[in-house]
Amino acid sequence: MKKKIFVLLSCLIVLSLILSACSGGGSKPAEEAKSPEQTEEKVFKIGINNFGQANYFARIGKAALEDQIKKNGGEVIATVNADVPGRVASIENMIAQGVDAIIIQEGDISQLAPVLKEAKSKGIIIGSMDAGDADFVDVFVESDNNQLGRMAAEEMVKLIGGKGNIVEIYNDAGSMIRTRRNAMHEVIKDYPDIKIIAGFVYAWPDFFPDAKAKMEAVIQANPNPGDIAAVYATFDGVGVAAAQAIREAGLQDHIVVVGIDGDPEAYAEMRKEDSPFKATLAQDPDTMARTCVDKVFELLKGNTIPERHIYIPGKLITRDNIPEE
Repeated sequence: MKKKIFVLLSCLIVLSLILSACSGGGSKPAEEAKSPEQTEEKVFKIGINNFGQANYFARIGKAALEDQIKKNGGEVIATVNADVPGRVASIENMIAQGVDAIIIQEGDISQLAPVLKEAKSKGIIIGSMDAGDADFVDVFVESDNNQLGRMAAEEMVKLIGGKGNIVEIYNDAGSMIRTRRNAMHEVIKDYPDIKIIAGFVYAWPDFFPDAKAKMEAVIQANPNPGDIAAVYATFDGVGVAAAQAIREAGLQDHIVVVGIDGDPEAYAEMRKEDSPFKATLAQDPDTMARTCVDKVFELLKGNTIPERHIYIPGKLITRDNIPEE
């Protein structure tokens, strides 16, 4: 009898093991199974804010930012504002939408400090593309605007033989514009025969008609050949406007214009035989934007980046090396 019971128990144990194997007993316990949220990689939501779209740099930068965010698998919230209150409102909306990072392009990021510090306190990564630096910025990508400003000024000095009266065109609302302007002032300190006889602030974003009209007024006040030797344009758009005013006044053989950006409109102007626009310092907004996005994604993934302040070099462009159309 005992033997029969032993055999019966043995059969039951074997049967139990077979049923367990067939029912997937080798799989992970339910509590260890991954949820759909765990198996899918997080889609980071990135807000970008551009300081208008009035010039080439701004347009290319915005397009490249959006494209690179998508290539990194992110979701884009894109906004454009040409004034500080509008930028603040856009950023507040981004925070409300739960963005993981915010990238500011151009303008002056310090003017947005309160709202960006609020974003930072919520763990949002802050990127700056040519918008200046601050203690709440995680990654800052720019051209070396001091170098651009100096190189443009040095080329201007060379073109006018180290002497003459110059006109400066600027708008201190942009941190990069202030840096370029200051760099030019530093360069001409070494040239006592160069004097700034006039300067004006261009409107933004409707800079072209404004700058052209103001340049015409400066020419009317200084109408003779030799009254003005050069125009230092802190970005190409206002340089093109000044060049048109100079040509219409018939002074293209007496005044030179230098700019900064590498705008195709500047290249088109420089190709003209009678153009006073002689040189620009070309930036690379596409590379700047993509670099900024890539570094932001590295930080979002919990990685460290070797440098938080990254320079993308510029290049002197004259009539001898204008890029092909």
